[in-house]
Amino acid sequence: MDRFKSPRIETEADHLKVMFYNDLNPKRARMVLHPKNYKDSSFHYYAFGKEDPLIDPAPCYLALGKTPAERQGVYLKIVEEILKNDWKEKKPYSSVQFIGNPIWVKRKSEELERIRRKKWAEWKERYQNKFGVG
Repeated sequence: MDRFKSPRIETEADHLKVMFYNDLNPKRARMVLHPKNYKDSSFHYYAFGKEDPLIDPAPCYLALGKTPAERQGVYLKIVEEILKNDWKEKKPYSSVQFIGNPIWVKRKSEELERIRRKKWAEWKERYQNKFGVG
């Protein structure tokens, strides 16, 4: 089973991408035809202004417009544009090891590889000791 991969959110644009990704998940999972048809989503707050006590609007959302109606319109327009061009079932936020600044990604990937090699060597040693296999 593939492990959950959480991206590093470094910019306001990254934050918006994750918001869109989350709101589009039910559609991509083929649970609904459109995010508006999924009731347990932040989409209704961001696109239509439905009150939700669990949501504090992020600065990146507030920057989409000067008024709630303007922000909602922009959010909905972006989601509609994504839906129009969305032909993949899986998006990068769930199918790559790390997302972010290329230097940070390279460093994290190298760190992960070191951890994997160390764990492999430990497992191999335990296996050899336990079963006497070389």
